[in-house]
Amino acid sequence: MTRDSSSVVEQNRLLSQLLSLSSGSSTLPRSTEALVEVSDRVPAGRGLVFTAQIQPEQVLLTLPLHSLINVKTYKTFFHPDTLPTRVRVASTDNGNSVDRSDHRLSSAQLLSLLLTRARVELNSGRKRTKSDQTSKHEALQLFVQTLPQRFGTVPLTWSMLARSKSKSWKQSFFETLLQALPPHSRDLNKKVRQRFETDWDRISTLRASERDLLAEPALLLSDPDLAGSTIDLIDVDTFLWAWLCVNSRCLFLPLGLADHADNFTLAPLLDMANHTSDPALECKVVHAPDGGFRLLAPSKEVAQKVRSGDDCHVAKAGDECFITYGPHSNETLLSEYGFVLPAQLTFAEDVGTEAATSELNVCWRGSRYVDVLMDQHVERLLRAQGADGETKIELLQNRGYWGEFTIHPYPEPAHPSHRLIPALRLAAVDLQPPFSAAQQSKVARTKTKPGVKAGKKATFTPHDAYGGGDESSDFNKWEATLTGFREYVSEDNERKARQILMDLCNDRAKDNAAALRHLEAAQSMLAEHNDDLDLATEGIGCEPDFEACKLSMAFVQQLLDEEQSVLELVRQAAEDQVEW
Repeated sequence: MTRDSSSVVEQNRLLSQLLSLSSGSSTLPRSTEALVEVSDRVPAGRGLVFTAQIQPEQVLLTLPLHSLINVKTYKTFFHPDTLPTRVRVASTDNGNSVDRSDHRLSSAQLLSLLLTRARVELNSGRKRTKSDQTSKHEALQLFVQTLPQRFGTVPLTWSMLARSKSKSWKQSFFETLLQALPPHSRDLNKKVRQRFETDWDRISTLRASERDLLAEPALLLSDPDLAGSTIDLIDVDTFLWAWLCVNSRCLFLPLGLADHADNFTLAPLLDMANHTSDPALECKVVHAPDGGFRLLAPSKEVAQKVRSGDDCHVAKAGDECFITYGPHSNETLLSEYGFVLPAQLTFAEDVGTEAATSELNVCWRGSRYVDVLMDQHVERLLRAQGADGETKIELLQNRGYWGEFTIHPYPEPAHPSHRLIPALRLAAVDLQPPFSAAQQSKVARTKTKPGVKAGKKATFTPHDAYGGGDESSDFNKWEATLTGFREYVSEDNERKARQILMDLCNDRAKDNAAALRHLEAAQSMLAEHNDDLDLATEGIGCEPDFEACKLSMAFVQQLLDEEQSVLELVRQAAEDQVEW
């Protein structure tokens, strides 16, 4: 997680005060006292650590529903017309869809607006009257002060700075850094940027036409000047900060909203926990009966893998408390959260085993969710085959095997995905014999799955292949591999498919070499301007300082190194004729 400028002591004080407010008392009840606290003595720079020796499945933190920040607990802070649609138990319109208000906003948009308003109001220095300042307002203000000040290692931040109107070396630096990202990372960043721009455009459009809908309803009645000026002072930088807080720190929570994507919440203190991909270190976030959260220590079975003895515990005071953000690759972690996992990982289940100590037995020690997307290179390869290649693309589309062509280093041995293997085998097939003039009448247009364009589907079936069809046709044999009638097309086809995979890996490695040149250019630019203190700005904003820029370049370097390692492992496995 990104660091902020507030001290750990102050952050823990604010969070303790916030949770005390949520409990409805001036001191935190002993029954709900957290066994975790914020620390800066963790590898990520800041995170949660245990405050005592922890037993298996022990409750570490309890957050009741009213301590969470979402569109349900803060419903009165939003205009009713902007709230997301709730799930209806029974339809009252004879099956017709109920019209949604043109003013409805998503949970992401509303929570980003909530944090933006709180930050603007906090920075303005204007005070509410006592009647306007409730415990919820106070809790929200405390929460905002615990959040990161900057998100300098998130590629969305680089994109916004690269597209800024001011022409400077900083703009060129961020443009170059983005070009250094691997292709799939660039695509992921583009999708994140599109989500942000959609949300900002929605808020901006609504402010221009119906400003009062964005204001806090109660404040609009009691102090319309403060409510209106708060909305007027919202700018893209502050909204970007708030949006990144929401995007990187929310947890799923069933709120009874119709759109699944609206069912999430901000969770004070719990949102400080860093990510782990090791199940043995993961503390479980579970839904409490009252609709809140409980954070549980790992199970007894996990503890026994890590420590021995009858009085087995899973952690001691000062150990870091982790949760998991999901089975994400480093490319996804960087685009959504602004960090990557270390290149060398040790999993608790492997401690003391031969696999953890023998370099011969383990080739891959990085994230187990790493993959390399090869879609562009596969499409380029097939289109280079002319008419045959176009037919093969349509065949893969209609068989449900088009796209998501990935290669993986784990589980070992390194291998192509189950979607890429059929594409490789088909790429090695000569379609001329089965698709001669006499056979063209057997090709028909078909209706494809949603999201896949209509194409031609050959009407050959396994019966055709092994009965009335040409059993010796490589195409029919390829069709049979899709249905499990054959393990592979032929030994010659397997050899060619592996050679094609090796060529694809080599082509992708050339692309990475070009990306490395962009990274070197970015490094040179930053080194040339390392005395330019203007890179860091004061106040709100996401612009990275020099430390964040250096860390960002290190993350991009790791992604490129990671891809290169995967390409080499898969290429070598293909050359060694390792079984798929």
